[in-house]
Parts: sequence; C-alpha cells; structure tokens
Amino acid sequence: MVQNKSLPLPITACLVDGEHYLPNLKASLAQIAKRYQIKYLIFIGGTEKIGTPQDVQKALPYTVYFANHANKPDVKRLDQILTFHPVKIVLDLSDEPIMDYMTRFEIASYILYHGAIYKGSDFQFDPLRFKKILSKKSLAIWGTGKRIGKTAIGGFIGRTLREAKRQPAIITLSRGGPDNPLVVRGDKLHINVDYLLGIDAQGMHASSDCFEDALTAKVITFGCRRCGGGMSGKAMITVLDRGVRMAEVSREVKTVIIEGSGATVPEIKTDKVILVMDATQPLEILEGYLTPLRILYADLIIVNMCEDFLVSERKLKSILHRIREINPNVRIATTVLRPKPLAPIKGKRVFLTTTAPEKALPFLEKYLEKTYACHITGISNNLSVRPLLIKDLKKIKKGDIVATELKAAAIAVVAKESRKLGLSTVLMDNIPLVVDRGGNVKNLKKEILKLV
Repeated sequence: MVQNKSLPLPITACLVDGEHYLPNLKASLAQIAKRYQIKYLIFIGGTEKIGTPQDVQKALPYTVYFANHANKPDVKRLDQILTFHPVKIVLDLSDEPIMDYMTRFEIASYILYHGAIYKGSDFQFDPLRFKKILSKKSLAIWGTGKRIGKTAIGGFIGRTLREAKRQPAIITLSRGGPDNPLVVRGDKLHINVDYLLGIDAQGMHASSDCFEDALTAKVITFGCRRCGGGMSGKAMITVLDRGVRMAEVSREVKTVIIEGSGATVPEIKTDKVILVMDATQPLEILEGYLTPLRILYADLIIVNMCEDFLVSERKLKSILHRIREINPNVRIATTVLRPKPLAPIKGKRVFLTTTAPEKALPFLEKYLEKTYACHITGISNNLSVRPLLIKDLKKIKKGDIVATELKAAAIAVVAKESRKLGLSTVLMDNIPLVVDRGGNVKNLKKEILKLV
C-alpha cells in the first residue's frame, strides 16, 4: 500500500486471535502502525497463547472488541462492530486453526458489505463502489452464476413494470454486448429471427441479453459490454456507466432495471437489489465464498430451478436456512421456469435447443407436448457448446421446426443451420412460476411492484 504523506492514514481495524503470543502481536502492531492508523482490534477467538481474551485488552494499547464464540469467529458480532465504526481497512493478523478458508470468505463478505478493504498477508479484497447516477426509480438484478435464469427474470420484471405503466428500460451487462451502449427499441421493433440474423450479419452477438430482454419484455433496452469478473462481482472493464446515463436522461424511461451478467454485478447505486440464485448450484457456492456478500445486499431473493427432480428437499432447506441466517428480513421466492414458444407450434414436429440441464430434458419434452400440442422429435441442451450443438443439429429431420431459447448460439448457429435446411425457427421465452418450497413470496408480480 502506497500512502500519500499529505493525506491522513485510513482508519484501520485488525483481526487478531489467541494463537499468537501477545509480545508477537504487540511488536507486529507497532510495525503496522507506521503505515496504518490502527483504531481497533477485533478478537475472533483462541486462547492457546494468551491466557484469557481480556489479557489482549490489558496488553495492547488499542480498543479491543470481541467477535467470537469460544474459539470461532462470530460474524454477526463483526457485522455490528463494523456498523458502528467507520473503518476503511481491515487487516487480518489471524491464522489457522481459528480462521479457516470458508470462514475467511464469510468474514470478507461482511467487511466488503461495509465498504472496507479486507487485506491479509498475501491477498486484498476491495469493496464494490456503487456510482450514484440515477435519480429515477431503479432496481438491479444480480446473480450467483451463469445459466441460472437471470435474463428470464429480467424479461419478466420488464413485462411486469410495462404492464403496470411504469415505463421501464432494461440495461444489460454482458460479455457479448457492443463496444458502445446499443439502444434496442423492444417497445417498437418487431424482433424476430430475420431481424436477429440481420444483427448477426453486422458482426454483433444477436443472442445478447439486450435482444432477449427487448424480445420478451417489449421494452427499451440498452446493451452494454463488460470484460472480466472479480470474486465480489466487479467487472474489469465495462461501458455500463454510459448506458445508465442514457437511460437517466431519456424522457421515455421512468423506471430503470439494471441486469448483471453471470456472477458479475452492476456497480451502480439502485433503490433495490434482486438476487437470482440457482438451487442446482453446488452448496459451497450458494452458502460460501462471497455469495453471503450478495445475499446481504438483496431486498428480494429468487431461488430458481426449484424443481423437485433437480433439487432435494434437504438441499433446498439448507439453502433457505443459510439465506435467512445471513439476511433475516429478505423476501424469498422459490421458482421454476416454464418454456413459452413465441410463435404457434401446435401440431408441429419440434426439435428443441436449450441450455437446460440433462435431468430437465424429459420434463421439458412432456411439458411442451402436453401444453402446446406438439411433438418433440429431438432435444439438444448444448446451446452454449457450439461443437456439440452442431453435431446435435444433424439429427434434425425433414418437416421439423426448431424451437430455441434466445441464448448463446441460438442465432449464430441454430437459426443459420435451420435456414440452410429450409426449416423455420421459433424463439422461446422462459416464464418464472412461484412454487411452494419454503419461500415467503406467493405472487412474484406483486412483489416486484412493491419493490418499485
């Protein structure tokens, strides 16, 4: 850390444990104090080398707060301490066995949530810095990963607010977005396969989120690109700021929806945050790493993919318990997605391309055949894996139509190959439905309207 001598040193708290001898801590803190303004010590457990925790207060010339249950850190107490003290940096002087890897990530989540830098001997996590650009009503959609239904939720929210006359616009943040913010008039354009093939011919990613949202929500979208994604959700490079400013000055926009990309979040201050989680993701991702940081920020959490054949009751119960443990007051919706073709497929032979998991394919086949009176002749769930997708498309039979989600290679591969075969392509939406699996939200539309 390089410090400008003309500026005051940032207020610093140090995490300490009882596995270090007090003379060691005292000497180490004296060295650190030359570069940091140490105001507080936060004791997080351990008594092997100190006698009693109170000995720390007696031996060290700093205010000491105790954030521990016996030999383990108490993250809720840490949260309280950081709420009442304007700490800019937290230095971690603790070590195994008091601080294990997963606990360190959890502690990092709380420190970053309070806007402080978290720094150890060989790592540093910087907090998200949310820019205050918007004066309009706004909400952000965050996620815990890729392919979790976030864009489907974005389209649903856009439709909900449009139907409620809130004049929404969706700003997307994606790796396939344009170099400069692209305005897509979903409220005026007739977006179909021909239109999207034209976009592809211009060298743009025609399945980018801004086109999917414009198609499914029929609202104005602003497509923005990003590159890179950090552990807390920060993008390395993005043009999002420009897209947000365009929405802010537009007279046609009254409500702004900012949609994240994968686990990358938009660093723009919004009135509310909706977090989309996927119940099929590994528990260590949903419960650990820096997911608690995202949970802390959320006003509404949508736990998606809650099909009984995809996630067990035990796992889902564990996820919901963890969410409530971190953010007790957050509203939770447990949902499933249902495909909705955007053109008639009744009586048609249909080859389906999707990003759905393998386990969901038999269900999708039965659902589409029963709901839309079609016949599914084949399914590929390799929409995001182009080499395998191309192989799968060779199974298409004469007389089929191709139904596809607007994602990944839907236009660049599926629509193009279908056209070569003289077959039509039908685009599909995914509709979120609330299911009774432990959430406290019964009507997702009403919940969205409450938020704005």
